[in-house]
Amino acid sequence: MSKLGLQLSPADSESKCWVAEITGADEVYILKRDFIPAEPEGGWILYDGWYQLNGTVPGVTEFKKEYIRIKDGKVRRNLPFRELVESLDEIKAGEGPRVERMRKEIIAILDEIKEAAYCEPVVEGIEKQKEDLDMADEPDQIKNALYMLKKQKQSYIQQYRKMFNL
Repeated sequence: MSKLGLQLSPADSESKCWVAEITGADEVYILKRDFIPAEPEGGWILYDGWYQLNGTVPGVTEFKKEYIRIKDGKVRRNLPFRELVESLDEIKAGEGPRVERMRKEIIAILDEIKEAAYCEPVVEGIEKQKEDLDMADEPDQIKNALYMLKKQKQSYIQQYRKMFNL
């Protein structure tokens, strides 16, 4: 599974930049969008899949709530809404690999926290969280855990270091 780094910035002072992964069907909006938080460095990491983007990339025309697809590291832009609706079965079929990718991302972040605040209580807590992750089976549960960890990783490291005098 390929991945791409993306640095978006607002097109002007009135707009915001954001990235949403299209993950299935929605009763109200037809397409379910999972808004992805920016990485701490201010960008996004995108994997093979369908997305909606809003923002500007230097040297590239602006994305205005634009649908894209990434496949094998190649980006197809300006996808019509209808094409995504017609691809819903394929989008839903990608849930398994997407969930496994998110699990691996969670484990990598937990390992970074463990390494940065290494002591026996932290190691035990991290290993317990990994066991709990094995029992989680709801995609939204895993997605929420990943997004929370991405946002709070540095805070957890600081808290552990302070708590255990590291």
